[in-house]
Amino acid sequence: MWSSYQEMYLNTKNEKLIIDKRLEMVRSAHEIGIKPTARLFKCSKNVVKKWCKRYALYGLKGLKDLSRRPKHSPKRISDEDIIKINDCVDDAKNKKKYITVNNVRRKTKITNHSDTTINRYINKACNGKKNKKHIKESSDVSWKNNIEPFMYWQVDIKYLTDIDNLKPFFKKNNDRNLMKFQITARDLATGFPIVAYCNEKSVTYTKMFLENIFYEFLKQFKYLNLKEIKVQTDNGFEFTNRYLKTKGKTPETSTFTLFIEKHFKKHKTNPPGCPTWDSDVESFHWSIERDCLAWDDIVDNETLIKYTTEYIERYINTEIKSRGYSPLDKIKTALEIDKINIPKPQLLTV
Repeated sequence: MWSSYQEMYLNTKNEKLIIDKRLEMVRSAHEIGIKPTARLFKCSKNVVKKWCKRYALYGLKGLKDLSRRPKHSPKRISDEDIIKINDCVDDAKNKKKYITVNNVRRKTKITNHSDTTINRYINKACNGKKNKKHIKESSDVSWKNNIEPFMYWQVDIKYLTDIDNLKPFFKKNNDRNLMKFQITARDLATGFPIVAYCNEKSVTYTKMFLENIFYEFLKQFKYLNLKEIKVQTDNGFEFTNRYLKTKGKTPETSTFTLFIEKHFKKHKTNPPGCPTWDSDVESFHWSIERDCLAWDDIVDNETLIKYTTEYIERYINTEIKSRGYSPLDKIKTALEIDKINIPKPQLLTV
């Protein structure tokens, strides 16, 4: 049926058949010798020697395959850590939070095991049904290497009202009055984000964001030519009046655009019907929702600022896998500077 011992071993899971073949090999070795037996079974002399030795030491039991599990595993995850992971996953499932290795690691403070190990126990705790996002292959971002840091920014607004665990805290009769919108600017070259929160989606707040946070941040870099900086947004009324209906008249330029034209190079808007043009800032929105806004216990504006500040600090110091560098390292290397005044998340009020 099989032309060699190797072919038989690879094509059957019948343990009794394999043991019988090995026993036949051992007996043949005793009768005609190791080298002729190796030719007969079309295997190496070491294979024949191996099974002869095993049979001599342990009998028929020695002809069984041994477990590949290590006898000693000093880095084996402890029962205490497994309990921590299970408790963390159960709590996240009850609160409908995103269950990721980074979130579980942060909550449990487990640092001495690989992501693969922790993920294995997360899957066990979830019975193999962990909430997953369909992740596409990373697109080619090499073209961003040709953009200088801070020369091209995407600005967008994120609705916090879409996040389930935050919904109870937006009610008007609630004294906490959680902010409803997040304004984000993200640099295309480095991935560096700037974040602020407001209660209204309007040009008043987006201009305030540019004037009080974005512009003040960029002014600290003395050798940066602000007149070369582009700012890209969608066509929402909080950014532009470009597509405002004015009965045939030319719409007035928005105060957001006027501020950009005065202090920077250009306000670039997306072509209509092209939502993927904002992919950089949108990917950051997904990350901060998954790992912070929908995970941490945010109940009011104070905790909103507390947790998002911690998240931004981690984010800018963590390597972006698709790029091979962290935002802060990229800035320091490209601009040859050591100290940066990083803008913390802020609340915008009129």
